[in-house]
Amino acid sequence: MIRYIKIEDENKRDAEITFKSVTQKNTVYLALENGKKPTNKKVIKSSRDFTLENLIGKTEPSQEDYDSFSEKLISDDREIDFELYGKFIEKTDRIYTDKNLNPVYNVKLTEKVFDTDGNLKEERVPNYLYSNISGESILKWTGKYIPKDKLYNKVVLSSKYQIKHINGLTFDFLFNISKTLQDKNSFMILGGGKGNEPLIFNDGGKPYRGFLEGKVKNNSYCLILHLSNQEYKTIS
Repeated sequence: MIRYIKIEDENKRDAEITFKSVTQKNTVYLALENGKKPTNKKVIKSSRDFTLENLIGKTEPSQEDYDSFSEKLISDDREIDFELYGKFIEKTDRIYTDKNLNPVYNVKLTEKVFDTDGNLKEERVPNYLYSNISGESILKWTGKYIPKDKLYNKVVLSSKYQIKHINGLTFDFLFNISKTLQDKNSFMILGGGKGNEPLIFNDGGKPYRGFLEGKVKNNSYCLILHLSNQEYKTIS
């Protein structure tokens, strides 16, 4: 599936281009004796009736309860459901349960906000965010440059996307952006809305700060959008 994004250059001109996730596959991996990669499968480990709490008969067992029950586990393997243990699982659905593992309905989700010391500051209704990278939305060229050697100790770059052209005109557009960034040896903050909003790639997704990096070599360019939702220090 091709995904599109609209960005602006330093001359306030905008263009719609494509982007894709940049992932690097591991060159070293586990293999079987014949050299083939193993296939991961989900299996059932246990069922609700065979949890330690249910087998002991208490919702909050004490350490003494665990100690006295350990001999029974060693002697008769009571914690293993021989009918279900090890069965392969295909498609699954997520459900919410209470502390007794019973399904619950009409779930009310809340968002918890913590301070820098880990103390709860606020508990509120989650704010549903809508995508602001395509359609009528344009990612603004803020003109805020950050030298490369100063960014890496200020933020955690969690993911990145490669920005790609779709025709000759957008090639020139992105090539010029990449050359500008390379000449300055800097990242440039890319913002949503009027340029001061975080980037949201999917409806209901997380907000990210965007940092644009560009490189050119001869007649080729590489334009990468780095994303971060964690900061070490305030970026000025």
